[in-house]
Amino acid sequence: MCISIEEWKFINTFAPWFSAIGTFLAVCVSLYISHSTRKIALTISSGIFIFNENGVDEEYLAINVTNTGYRTVFLNSLMCITFQLGLFKKTNIGIGHKYIDPNKSSAFPCKLGENETAQLFVKINNGGLNWIHNFKEEHLKNHSLSTLRIIVCPNVGKPFKVKVDQSIIKELTSTNINKNG
Repeated sequence: MCISIEEWKFINTFAPWFSAIGTFLAVCVSLYISHSTRKIALTISSGIFIFNENGVDEEYLAINVTNTGYRTVFLNSLMCITFQLGLFKKTNIGIGHKYIDPNKSSAFPCKLGENETAQLFVKINNGGLNWIHNFKEEHLKNHSLSTLRIIVCPNVGKPFKVKVDQSIIKELTSTNINKNG
């Protein structure tokens, strides 16, 4: 069976439509890929760690912020990392500069490239002050511990919120914390 010239002309009228649809889909896919790789992605972890310094065990609360995306992220100051309490009425709580160990913590402002990590170390016992005790006494009386979150605010985008590690929850719920460590 032979196809006539008129039938070929009719079939060829669909070619521009298929070409336009293909071009439109290619643009949509490329925009999706471009947009999805530009998202900021941070992984936040926390915990209680013990360092042996000069023969003495020192307890630290550690917060690690890792850039798991392809876009560079900046943490402008130590104020970018806070705690939050409350279910409906949320309260943001700063860490306190006197507790942060500048020798172990990353320098701020901090630039995080792909798979780079910023670390913040809070010395729990610092000169007769106990960070866990003070946090518990000042902030946990009116709030449930289950609402405690770590908030990281990068230079652009929305804040990232994660639950604190169970080792921190355990320290906050223990009843025998003394003020002097």
